[in-house]
Amino acid sequence: MENQQQVAGELVTKSFTWTIENVSKLKTQKLYSEVFLVGDWKWRILVFPKGNNVKQLSLYLEVVDASDLPFLWTRYAQFSLTVVNQRSSNMSITKGIFSIVHLG
Repeated sequence: MENQQQVAGELVTKSFTWTIENVSKLKTQKLYSEVFLVGDWKWRILVFPKGNNVKQLSLYLEVVDASDLPFLWTRYAQFSLTVVNQRSSNMSITKGIFSIVHLG
């Protein structure tokens, strides 16, 4: 996952890798990555191995400790998520996303 953020007029770039072994065999409904920092904010990835109201893998980028952030907190994040197929790299998928993350 690569995430870019504007911090006080400055673009911040960070790369984060999370490896999930045997994701197709997981029985859990959802998993959270470890927390990572981009700029001054804590983020994590949320994954639903069997999908979130769909029948395929669902991935989300979410801000951590949202209740501690100011009312109407907003950040623009440009990020991509890549799912690597370890058996066949040409079946790997990357999705680029532009998102405004806001609370309130």
